[in-house]
Amino acid sequence: MHGVDLGPFQFQGQLTWAAVFLNVDGTIYGRYGSRGERHGRTENEKDISVEGLKLAAAAALEIHKGYPANAASLAGKRGPAPLARTPERLPAAPPEEARPAGPRHHGCIHCHQVQDWELMSVWESSRPVPDRLLWPHPMPDVLGLSLDPRERATVSSVAEGSPARRAGFQPGDKVVAAAGQPVISIADMQWVLHQAPEPSSLPVEVERAGGRARLELTLAEGWRRGGNFADSLSLGWTVRMFVAGMKCDSLGLEEKRRLGLTEGALALRIDEITPDFVKRRNRWAAQAGLRKGDVIVDVDGRRASMTESQLLAYIVQRKSPGQRLDLTYLRGGERRTVKLDLPGREGRP
Repeated sequence: MHGVDLGPFQFQGQLTWAAVFLNVDGTIYGRYGSRGERHGRTENEKDISVEGLKLAAAAALEIHKGYPANAASLAGKRGPAPLARTPERLPAAPPEEARPAGPRHHGCIHCHQVQDWELMSVWESSRPVPDRLLWPHPMPDVLGLSLDPRERATVSSVAEGSPARRAGFQPGDKVVAAAGQPVISIADMQWVLHQAPEPSSLPVEVERAGGRARLELTLAEGWRRGGNFADSLSLGWTVRMFVAGMKCDSLGLEEKRRLGLTEGALALRIDEITPDFVKRRNRWAAQAGLRKGDVIVDVDGRRASMTESQLLAYIVQRKSPGQRLDLTYLRGGERRTVKLDLPGREGRP
């Protein structure tokens, strides 16, 4: 991603690859390439496919035939001004990784690092990290809307009791437009959701039984948080290792009971402390005495159950560099309390 213009090339970086369909003048027709959070998927359950790519490309050509008469409908496919023109200019870009490419220097910037550095640039400036940086390009599945990766933005299933069900979506619906933009893929739907304000009502047009239907998809405050950013390709790893200094897993009900905790109690077991090989690491989780196997039961007085994503979100949205977390944890049946220093702007407390 060295030198790539982040104006037009904004996409879900937490994936293997992405395609952007462009007019020669830079107008974006659509995007392709998605990565969901569904684990244990088979080859037939991936979020991308050759069939889906071909259909998206054909749809982009159809849009091209109508250009420039349809230019107004494509305006929203270009996002707001990025934090920096190119990735290496982002404030949080590490010099050793963002050095210019060349015969002597061959720094390599991966797609996922761009979103990592955007998030860290905001946090290191002591600004709260917005939800859209923690849960970027959310899959429509978060709203109960699953799309078939082998088709062109076609609904495969709708979850009971979900916002998508309440909006009236049905299996077989083909999404043709959202927020006034043409939709040619799952990635296009993710783009619209990524840019959508909250709370809001998102207009969606679908093809159904040879006709068109207009639906209103309600986006409640905090709707993105149904996703699990901690399990994304690198975004969760970055916050874990550079900020929190540890990786955690939620305990199940039986494990909680064995520790004398209630079902609704906070119980996050530390599975890993940031290893020494991680650059710009937060060493202070280990220096504060935390170890693998400790179970966190209190964070700044908060004792209600939370996931690792919720813990990490709390840290980067409610805390600033150099501040402290008051943690209470269980080790061998004993309660202990520690103050965990968060790293400063240069990875130091």
